[in-house]
Amino acid sequence: MRCSMLQTAILAAREAGSILADNLRKPRQTKVKGLRDIVTDADVKAQRAIFEIIQARFPNHDILSEESDPGSTGSEHCAGRPYTWIVDPLDGTTNYSRRLPCFCTSIALSHQGEVILGVVYDPLRDCLFQAERGKGAYLNGESLRVSQIESLADALVGLDWARAQAEREVIARLVARMALRVRTLRTLGAAALGLCYVAAGWLDVYFHFSLRAWDAAAGALIVQEAGGSASDFTGHPWQTGSNRCLASNSLLHDEMRSILTAGG
Repeated sequence: MRCSMLQTAILAAREAGSILADNLRKPRQTKVKGLRDIVTDADVKAQRAIFEIIQARFPNHDILSEESDPGSTGSEHCAGRPYTWIVDPLDGTTNYSRRLPCFCTSIALSHQGEVILGVVYDPLRDCLFQAERGKGAYLNGESLRVSQIESLADALVGLDWARAQAEREVIARLVARMALRVRTLRTLGAAALGLCYVAAGWLDVYFHFSLRAWDAAAGALIVQEAGGSASDFTGHPWQTGSNRCLASNSLLHDEMRSILTAGG
C-alpha cells in the first residue's frame, strides 16, 4: 500500500510539473489573493490534475491544498484523520509568474497527523526528490545525504522572505548580520526546493519565517530522511502546524537556531 501511495504521489507530481512546464511561456491569467500572494491559472490546472489522480486511486483520503483550503492550518486538518494528502501544485508562484525558472510541485501524505512520504518535483530540471519515513531520501533514484559543513563561515544559507511587513523587517536585520558570518546567502522563492537543496547538500541551511503545511511537509521529511534536521525555531521537530521552519545538515542547527531566536 505504501508503495502504491508513493507511486501515486510521483505520478501526480510529474503530471502537474508537465502542465506547469507546458504553460510557462504561454499567456496567463494572474489573480492577487492577498498581500504579496498570487495565483495563476497554471496553479489551478496543476491542482486539478493532482486531485484527479489522487481521488481516482484513494477516494476516501482527504486533500489539503493551498488553493482549496487557504485558511487552514495543517495540524487542524490532519489531526485524527487516517490519511491526508498535503499539496502545493505550484511552489514558487511569483517566480513562475515572471518566468523565473525556480518553482516546483510538492506533494506529501500524512497518516494520523504524521507525514509519511513526500515528493518534490522540479519539472524544468527533471529533478524528482522523494522520501518515505524510515526509508531514506532520493533524487532521481540516487540516495541523498546532507552536507558535512561544520562552520557557518563555510556555509551556504538559503532563506525566503515572509509576506508580513514586520517579519520582513526582522529578516532584513538578520540578513545584514548573517552576511558577515556565513560564506554566502541565497534567496530562492520556492521553499520546497530550498528544503530539498539542504537534503542534497547543495545548501547547508534553509530557513523561513512563515510557512504553511503545503509549503514544507514534503521537503521537511526529505531533509530528515537525508540525515538533516527540520524543526521550528524552538527546536521541536517540524510538524504540519509549524509556522516557522529551520532546516540544516544538523551540524549547524543549534547555532542557526540561536541566531534566529535572537531576532532582529
